[in-house]
Amino acid sequence: MDEHKDFFDDYSFVKLDHANGSWNSFESDWRQQCDDLDEDFESYAGETFSVLNPLANNGNKLAGVFALVKNQKHLAVCQVNTTLLPKYDGPVMRVRFITMSPEYDLRDIPGHDYGEVLVSLLYQVVQLAYIDEILKSKHIKFHVRSPSDLSFFTAFSHGLKQEEVFHSVQMSGSWLYITRK
Repeated sequence: MDEHKDFFDDYSFVKLDHANGSWNSFESDWRQQCDDLDEDFESYAGETFSVLNPLANNGNKLAGVFALVKNQKHLAVCQVNTTLLPKYDGPVMRVRFITMSPEYDLRDIPGHDYGEVLVSLLYQVVQLAYIDEILKSKHIKFHVRSPSDLSFFTAFSHGLKQEEVFHSVQMSGSWLYITRK
């Protein structure tokens, strides 16, 4: 178990916020990644940022934009919110708008590196659902972003079921549903 802890310790999951400068750090990093790849930032990420920017600035404690960070590189970003939904016996954490960094999106990244980022992102979300006093949730709905991610998480969910760590794990449509014990 300790080797897994060390693996995940390389990553942090940062709530992006204009007030504390974390949004600016994230945007600067992705602008630099685009520059390094000779990609126009506005053409590449303008639409994504137009959706995420207001979410990072709205002050809602039950929602936010989070970045997966390793070695000061923002590898992925997503929107997380916790809300009460019909048919659930408590708060539900929803993870949407998962977007990989320009480096992961525009370069040929080895599959195991891409998979590591996806697993790390999911791990950080589950940790958030367990330990964050405001966002804590028994139920997690994780929206996958592409057909290849769907295949990956479908296979991954079978492994999670085998571990019996969660009450239930299932894929339905483009959503990974996890219910904690």
